[in-house]
Amino acid sequence: MSVTGTPPRDDVRRRLSDALREGRPDAVADTLEPIAVDDRIAFRKGVRDAADGILGAAGGSRDPSRRWRGVLRSGHYAAAQVALLGTSSLSRATQIGALDTNVAADYIPRLFPDDLDAFVEAYALRFLTNPKAWDRNRGIEAIFDWAQRGIIAPPLQQGAALMLICWAPGPSLWSYLQQHPVTIHTTLPQIFHVPGIKGASAAQRDAARPGSRLDGYVIPRLIREHSWNRDDVLRWCETALLVPRSAYEQRWFQALRQRVDSLPGARPH
Repeated sequence: MSVTGTPPRDDVRRRLSDALREGRPDAVADTLEPIAVDDRIAFRKGVRDAADGILGAAGGSRDPSRRWRGVLRSGHYAAAQVALLGTSSLSRATQIGALDTNVAADYIPRLFPDDLDAFVEAYALRFLTNPKAWDRNRGIEAIFDWAQRGIIAPPLQQGAALMLICWAPGPSLWSYLQQHPVTIHTTLPQIFHVPGIKGASAAQRDAARPGSRLDGYVIPRLIREHSWNRDDVLRWCETALLVPRSAYEQRWFQALRQRVDSLPGARPH
């Protein structure tokens, strides 16, 4: 029996098995990409044992059952994640956690090109539900890569805004914003319009990362370098103080307003 517009099922299974054993995520995606999402589910049973075995094994190990070839390396992990994503229904795929960032950023758009908004909604909600779920949340920041590439609109959800300031990878939020400048005028200003939650807010972020504070470094620098207008930020602070928030957050925005008010009136050129 053949999958419409694709090689016979047995050929698909063989190609998926070979790609998993060899740790070639591109080959997994190349095999699944032409197949309709609903039709791919039929191949999940054939990849699950090998994929689960790979993801549950230690790097550098070997498998006497030959589910992977040679020592286990990063390519095998990526191939296993792509295989499980690509053989899932859309609703199931949006719930898969602990994805490598490059897998989420590069392969979800290939496998679900018409459904990225569903991933954005699911990932924003996932962060909002449990911002401290370090392993499960891994990879959800891919939504900002997609926005920067122009394949989705910059996300504006509460969970996305809090994710940007509290979850963006790397030691420097400033550097991350420079790598994803599309968020500077879209996602980032939403922090003034949405409340924080336990475990994720501008105030909690600054308390945890005093070396790169939003109020003392990132926002003043955005103003100094003309990315944000000082008067706009002052208005946003007024808006932020009208949003129902904890007293802790209220104090942070009050202090930010005072700090911004004392800055020179820099405006865009």
